Amino acid sequence: MAKILMVGCGDIGAAVGKRLVDQGHQVCALQRTVREGLPGIKTVNADLTQADQLSSLSFDYEQLVYIVSPSTYDIDGYKAVFETAVNNLLVVLTQKAADLAITFVSSTRVYGQRAGEWLNEESLTDPDDERGQIILAAEERFLAFNQQSTVVRFSGIYGRSNHLLKQLSEGAKIQQKPSYFTNRIHRDDCIAVLDYLVNKKIKEGLSHRVYLATDSNPVSKWDLASYLCNKFDFPAPVPMMFEMGADANKRLDNERIKREGYRFKFSTYQQGY
Repeated sequence: MAKILMVGCGDIGAAVGKRLVDQGHQVCALQRTVREGLPGIKTVNADLTQADQLSSLSFDYEQLVYIVSPSTYDIDGYKAVFETAVNNLLVVLTQKAADLAITFVSSTRVYGQRAGEWLNEESLTDPDDERGQIILAAEERFLAFNQQSTVVRFSGIYGRSNHLLKQLSEGAKIQQKPSYFTNRIHRDDCIAVLDYLVNKKIKEGLSHRVYLATDSNPVSKWDLASYLCNKFDFPAPVPMMFEMGADANKRLDNERIKREGYRFKFSTYQQGY
């Protein structure tokens, strides 16, 4: 059993921490605002953006999971958690010679391709928006910290809110042509992926350092919307047509994480919804 530090413990982080506790691991959550209702998880209050709040903390852990979301989604919010906080954390870990294994929860936003290409972990990461560039820089810092660091890139997470369903119920306009591809992963698979990778890292190590966590069925936004409107008896979506050179997004290949041994609970959006 391992001593594990969860840096950030929101919806998914808390669920991962609970699973790890149930397996017998010792889990501590480092949070800016201590959250109640985390049975079995020790909590520590500290703001990662304030370097002086980290110096007095012990980092006597074997594993660290960094799963922090911005408090605001503007550039300053992204810089706070993926730049300032990451730098502060890695500085204090270096000062304390804490050579622990890090799992950084990243995003498929680090890819900039928008022509419907199939991508995997070896594909070029060249995001064309500043938020993606900030996240990619954080990935690079974690991977350079030590050879035990791992990056998990989540695609669009669903299953914890009904935002898309609400839009469709109100008669949303959806891009039909050219096809705009979407990639998604159910909340339950996000939790299970992190649980699986952390445990495999503890027991035997991982084959790779970067993983895409996304389901097995990239789908056009139009096909997804049509399926959901039919399933939930919503009005048919209103088609939007663009020039053929319009943004088509990308399609993501999850073969690496499946070869690592992970089996998806919801391999397709049809199963997840």
